[in-house]
Amino acid sequence: MKVIYCLSLGLLFLLSGCSSFQLSSERKQEIVDKISPNVITVTFCGNAYMGQKEVEKYALQRASSETLSKGYSYFVVLNKDDKSRICSLVSGVNKNNSYSAPPVNDSGDLAQTEFIEPNITLTIKCIAEGEKIPENAVDAQKYLNDNFPGLAK
Repeated sequence: MKVIYCLSLGLLFLLSGCSSFQLSSERKQEIVDKISPNVITVTFCGNAYMGQKEVEKYALQRASSETLSKGYSYFVVLNKDDKSRICSLVSGVNKNNSYSAPPVNDSGDLAQTEFIEPNITLTIKCIAEGEKIPENAVDAQKYLNDNFPGLAK
Protein backbone atom coordinates (compact mmCIF):
# COMPACT_ATOMS: atom_id res chain seq x y z
CA MET A 1 0.00 0.00 0.00
CA LYS A 2 2.84 2.39 0.86
CA VAL A 3 4.48 1.65 -2.47
CA ILE A 4 1.33 2.63 -4.39
CA TYR A 5 0.94 5.79 -2.30
CA CYS A 6 4.57 6.80 -2.88
CA LEU A 7 4.32 6.07 -6.60
CA SER A 8 1.15 8.13 -6.84
CA LEU A 9 2.75 11.08 -5.07
CA GLY A 10 5.84 10.79 -7.24
CA LEU A 11 3.76 10.68 -10.41
CA LEU A 12 1.73 13.72 -9.34
CA PHE A 13 4.96 15.58 -8.57
CA LEU A 14 6.41 14.75 -11.98
CA LEU A 15 3.22 15.67 -13.81
CA SER A 16 2.76 18.96 -12.00
CA GLY A 17 5.46 20.61 -14.08
CA CYS A 18 4.82 18.87 -17.41
CA SER A 19 2.19 21.14 -18.79
CA SER A 20 0.34 24.38 -18.22
CA PHE A 21 -2.83 22.29 -17.97
CA GLN A 22 -3.29 20.82 -14.52
CA LEU A 23 -5.35 17.82 -13.52
CA SER A 24 -6.33 19.53 -10.29
CA SER A 25 -10.03 19.86 -9.60
CA GLU A 26 -9.23 23.40 -8.46
CA ARG A 27 -7.82 24.38 -11.86
CA LYS A 28 -10.25 26.17 -14.13
CA GLN A 29 -10.24 29.56 -15.75
CA GLU A 30 -12.84 32.12 -16.77
CA ILE A 31 -12.10 35.00 -19.14
CA VAL A 32 -14.56 37.75 -20.05
CA ASP A 33 -13.79 40.23 -22.83
CA LYS A 34 -15.96 43.18 -23.83
CA ILE A 35 -16.31 43.57 -27.60
CA SER A 36 -18.93 46.34 -27.56
CA PRO A 37 -21.32 47.69 -24.91
CA ASN A 38 -23.68 44.73 -25.33
CA VAL A 39 -21.48 42.04 -26.95
CA ILE A 40 -18.99 40.06 -24.87
CA THR A 41 -17.04 36.82 -25.05
CA VAL A 42 -16.99 34.40 -22.17
CA THR A 43 -14.33 31.69 -22.10
CA PHE A 44 -14.44 28.85 -19.62
CA CYS A 45 -11.52 26.43 -19.46
CA GLY A 46 -12.17 23.37 -17.36
CA ASN A 47 -9.95 20.61 -16.04
CA ALA A 48 -9.59 16.86 -16.53
CA TYR A 49 -12.38 16.17 -14.04
CA MET A 50 -14.98 18.19 -15.95
CA GLY A 51 -17.05 16.95 -18.86
CA GLN A 52 -17.91 18.97 -21.93
CA LYS A 53 -21.52 19.57 -20.88
CA GLU A 54 -20.41 20.79 -17.45
CA VAL A 55 -18.00 23.30 -19.02
CA GLU A 56 -20.78 24.58 -21.30
CA LYS A 57 -23.05 24.92 -18.27
CA TYR A 58 -20.43 27.01 -16.42
CA ALA A 59 -19.81 29.17 -19.50
CA LEU A 60 -23.56 29.87 -19.69
CA GLN A 61 -23.59 30.60 -15.93
CA ARG A 62 -20.83 33.16 -16.41
CA ALA A 63 -22.64 34.62 -19.43
CA SER A 64 -25.82 34.94 -17.34
CA SER A 65 -23.97 36.64 -14.49
CA GLU A 66 -22.25 39.07 -16.87
CA THR A 67 -25.56 39.86 -18.59
CA LEU A 68 -27.24 40.71 -15.29
CA SER A 69 -24.25 42.68 -13.98
CA LYS A 70 -24.40 44.92 -17.07
CA GLY A 71 -28.10 45.68 -16.48
CA TYR A 72 -29.48 43.40 -19.21
CA SER A 73 -32.04 40.63 -18.76
CA TYR A 74 -31.46 38.34 -21.75
CA PHE A 75 -28.65 37.20 -24.01
CA VAL A 76 -28.28 35.37 -27.28
CA VAL A 77 -25.33 33.13 -28.06
CA LEU A 78 -23.97 34.47 -31.34
CA ASN A 79 -21.09 31.99 -31.56
CA LYS A 80 -19.86 28.96 -29.64
CA ASP A 81 -16.21 28.12 -30.22
CA ASP A 82 -15.18 24.75 -28.83
CA LYS A 83 -11.41 24.73 -28.37
CA SER A 84 -11.36 21.49 -26.38
CA ARG A 85 -8.58 19.09 -27.15
CA ILE A 86 -7.60 15.56 -26.31
CA CYS A 87 -4.45 15.38 -24.23
CA SER A 88 -2.49 12.43 -22.98
CA LEU A 89 -0.26 11.87 -20.02
CA VAL A 90 2.20 9.02 -19.89
CA SER A 91 1.77 7.17 -16.62
CA GLY A 92 2.56 3.80 -15.10
CA VAL A 93 5.15 1.70 -13.37
CA ASN A 94 7.62 -0.74 -14.77
CA LYS A 95 7.88 -4.44 -13.87
CA ASN A 96 10.11 -3.67 -10.85
CA ASN A 97 7.36 -1.47 -9.33
CA SER A 98 9.43 1.68 -9.67
CA TYR A 99 8.66 4.71 -11.80
CA SER A 100 10.41 4.66 -15.13
CA ALA A 101 10.80 7.19 -17.89
CA PRO A 102 9.05 6.45 -20.12
CA PRO A 103 6.71 4.20 -18.10
CA VAL A 104 5.57 0.89 -19.53
CA ASN A 105 2.68 -1.48 -18.88
CA ASP A 106 3.04 -5.23 -18.20
CA SER A 107 3.61 -6.02 -21.88
CA GLY A 108 6.46 -3.50 -22.09
CA ASP A 109 4.46 -0.93 -24.09
CA LEU A 110 4.09 2.68 -23.05
CA ALA A 111 1.17 3.19 -20.68
CA GLN A 112 -0.85 6.24 -21.69
CA THR A 113 -3.90 7.99 -20.26
CA GLU A 114 -6.02 10.25 -22.43
CA PHE A 115 -8.36 12.96 -21.22
CA ILE A 116 -10.16 15.98 -22.60
CA GLU A 117 -9.03 19.52 -21.81
CA PRO A 118 -12.42 21.29 -22.14
CA ASN A 119 -12.44 24.90 -23.35
CA ILE A 120 -15.51 26.80 -24.58
CA THR A 121 -15.75 30.41 -25.75
CA LEU A 122 -19.20 31.96 -26.11
CA THR A 123 -19.79 35.25 -27.92
CA ILE A 124 -23.03 36.66 -26.56
CA LYS A 125 -25.18 39.67 -27.27
CA CYS A 126 -26.97 41.10 -24.24
CA ILE A 127 -30.56 42.24 -24.72
CA ALA A 128 -32.39 44.75 -22.55
CA GLU A 129 -35.89 44.16 -21.18
CA GLY A 130 -37.59 46.65 -23.54
CA GLU A 131 -35.97 45.35 -26.74
CA LYS A 132 -37.53 42.71 -28.98
CA ILE A 133 -36.57 39.37 -27.44
CA PRO A 134 -35.50 36.75 -30.04
CA GLU A 135 -36.88 33.21 -29.75
CA ASN A 136 -33.49 31.75 -28.93
CA ALA A 137 -32.73 34.30 -26.19
CA VAL A 138 -31.73 33.03 -22.76
CA ASP A 139 -33.39 34.63 -19.73
CA ALA A 140 -30.26 35.15 -17.61
CA GLN A 141 -32.00 35.17 -14.22
CA LYS A 142 -34.10 32.10 -15.08
CA TYR A 143 -30.97 30.24 -16.21
CA LEU A 144 -29.29 30.97 -12.86
CA ASN A 145 -32.44 30.06 -10.90
CA ASP A 146 -32.81 26.76 -12.75
CA ASN A 147 -29.17 25.68 -12.84
CA PHE A 148 -27.40 27.47 -9.97
CA PRO A 149 -30.03 28.19 -7.29
CA GLY A 150 -27.33 29.18 -4.79
CA LEU A 151 -26.16 32.00 -7.06
CA ALA A 152 -29.59 33.34 -8.00
CA LYS A 153 -30.70 36.63 -6.48
